[in-house]
Amino acid sequence: MPKNVSCPECGTCDTSIKHGSTRNGTQRYRCKACGKTYISNASPTKYLRNKDYTIKKIIGYMVDDVALDVIARNLKINIKTAHYYRYLVFHSLKGYQDEIKLNGSIMIDETFMRINEDKYKLKRVDGKGIRGLSFNQLCIITLINLQGLCTAKISSRAMAMPDDYKRLFNHNIGKVKRFLHDGNPKQVQFIRQFNCEYIDARRDESGKYSTDIIDSLHSNIKRYLFKHAGYRMKNLQHYLNFFVYRYNQLVLANPKNKTEQLKAKNRIVDDLFERIKQETKSITYQTYLNDKGILNVLESRLD
Repeated sequence: MPKNVSCPECGTCDTSIKHGSTRNGTQRYRCKACGKTYISNASPTKYLRNKDYTIKKIIGYMVDDVALDVIARNLKINIKTAHYYRYLVFHSLKGYQDEIKLNGSIMIDETFMRINEDKYKLKRVDGKGIRGLSFNQLCIITLINLQGLCTAKISSRAMAMPDDYKRLFNHNIGKVKRFLHDGNPKQVQFIRQFNCEYIDARRDESGKYSTDIIDSLHSNIKRYLFKHAGYRMKNLQHYLNFFVYRYNQLVLANPKNKTEQLKAKNRIVDDLFERIKQETKSITYQTYLNDKGILNVLESRLD
């Protein structure tokens, strides 16, 4: 009996028993909860009903920002299946941003996304919403260097604190030469721990520095999220991980024309598919539904 293995059909753990073997001698198991038989395998792609080609097509559509219902219709698959396959991609990128190292001159800033699900909105005692830069907005901290490599992580409701910057980004900072910021004192407190120059780019009178690069990044993030309007707030960091991965891969590829861009996107599809295959099979449709995402941030309250 496999240890800590969940049934790929119903998601129930530790209810499987041995149930013969395949022609090539691979052990087969039967789930006592739902009665289905399956072959235990560590790769998430081995037990899927659709072929690798279909999964790659889904990844390709994701790279091109195609809506999920359109993907399901074009590939003639159930929308729930499309949701699950997209989650396999998201899960494979769960630790991606921890791999990023930013060197040279780094720009730092925040952007904010309004919380659009009523169950996570905070109310005053009189029942009205909180005004101003309220706890009904999520703070996304972004860093980008002058080569175009970036990170984007959700920190908190409303304004991020210096400890949020340190917790999320200390391991992303490589050989930094200078930081460019917008005068936010919380950013400055984070920056001071590094032995480097730091400049308020919004008040720079020399004209050498500006915030255009990071402002453009924020616009791209919001445009990307707008295309996927209707996403669950708890999955927002998953969407950001995918955006950052695709953004960085295209920056590194530096395509000069449409042909090179197409080749770069094909490499992204192949790399994401390999990332999925290398993951230990720990996701079922049920665990996908139960993923907490950023609920720890969304459910936080004022003291």
